[in-house]
Amino acid sequence: MPQPKVVTLSNVHVHSRPRGSAEFLPKDFSNVTKLADTMIWNPAVDGILWGESRQDDSGSHGGERHLDADEVLYLISGAFRLSLELDDGRGEIPVKAGEAVIVPQGIWHRLLIDQPCHYLFFGGGRTEIRHRG
Repeated sequence: MPQPKVVTLSNVHVHSRPRGSAEFLPKDFSNVTKLADTMIWNPAVDGILWGESRQDDSGSHGGERHLDADEVLYLISGAFRLSLELDDGRGEIPVKAGEAVIVPQGIWHRLLIDQPCHYLFFGGGRTEIRHRG
């Protein structure tokens, strides 16, 4: 049996497979397909990709959506509003430390940072990201 590896979570992504072993992956954003107004990042995972993030300011992109699965965000510290583009218009959900929210697959969203945030994210597969403009 291999020796368990200890890493700094902010430096890696974790790939949890539906069956079998989990693995640490380098944070690699190179597998990107550029389209006219968006780009699609494909981490090429079979299962859940998760990790830790810190964010002091609202994202510089025009929103993102996850093409293959829902995303779960768990806020460790800080505060943000989850801005969603829903069929009946835009909505915002305030999230504070200790709370979690599920972002449904395919819904355009963006984090609006109210206080510097430290959070965990759990999702799967490809992410489409809008260019700001």
